[in-house]
Amino acid sequence: MLMSSEDPRIILEDVKEKFDTVIEAVNMVGEKLDRHAEENRNGFDEVKKEILGLRRGLNDHRQNTELHTVRRRRKGI
Repeated sequence: MLMSSEDPRIILEDVKEKFDTVIEAVNMVGEKLDRHAEENRNGFDEVKKEILGLRRGLNDHRQNTELHTVRRRRKGI
């Protein structure tokens, strides 16, 4: 129950403060998610580079092995 004419303003101010707190919390969570997404993206890029490097190394090894095998067969070894 309202006791005086100031009570609605006090209630509205309290609600506004609570909304401000919620908005601030939502913004903080959003910023944290953005940082987490960026860290994951960077980690993924590093893993991708590593895999591509390994793939190139395996392809080079396979080609060298195939060339070596072809040369041996031509020589009759």
